[in-house]
Amino acid sequence: MQKIIGKMARMYPLMIVMGVMIVVIAFIIGYISSQTAGAYFAESKLVRETTLMAQRASIQSVGLWLPYFKFFGLGLILGGIVMALRVILDSLKDASVIVLSNLPEGKRPDMPKPPWYGLLMPFVMMLGVLIFTYALVVSLGLAGTARSVFANPLPTIDAAGAGSALLAQVQTIHSVSAWLVPFKFFGMATMFLSIVMGLATIVFTLSAQTELIQKGIRIARGVEVVDDHEHVENVASIEAEMAAA
Repeated sequence: MQKIIGKMARMYPLMIVMGVMIVVIAFIIGYISSQTAGAYFAESKLVRETTLMAQRASIQSVGLWLPYFKFFGLGLILGGIVMALRVILDSLKDASVIVLSNLPEGKRPDMPKPPWYGLLMPFVMMLGVLIFTYALVVSLGLAGTARSVFANPLPTIDAAGAGSALLAQVQTIHSVSAWLVPFKFFGMATMFLSIVMGLATIVFTLSAQTELIQKGIRIARGVEVVDDHEHVENVASIEAEMAAA
């Protein structure tokens, strides 16, 4: 599983580029929506509430789903950063293997096991992306409901009685929005947590590598001393044989 994640982590530039593109698209949509809002609020209150329903429906629906679209893009950018940290960790591990390969096979110290938070880091990141994806899907459904509600004149919406379908839709918009806003920030906190876990794993790996290299140096020096002793003993035995002859 970790090998598969390591291969997927090398696609981090794609995640970052996709996230940036989504944020740029969100900015363009937001700018277009601002022009619609400017034209809408340039009219009198009576005209806005009775004849400009399509513009109001567009403004309300875009305002519901666009923030979650932006957060989805930010989630991809942060996910790309987490995957880049995973690539760094894999590179550090490969460097340690190359250094230790210079020692005799039986003398090589064991590689340190990665900490638990390092193994969980990509899964926490994927959880954050899933949260953003779910929030975006829910907000798109909510935007559709808002477009249906605000296609009606405001006096009609205000006059909706208890138990009516129109009032139920208004209730859905407000109730879902109440938990969807903190939900997206929960996703953001999850992404930052995965980044912190990645940085903590890098600190752990660098500390373990330092100890591993020092241990490898001591082992290498011990091997050199043994080889020198064997060389001296071989020379002495050859000289003794020559003297006996």
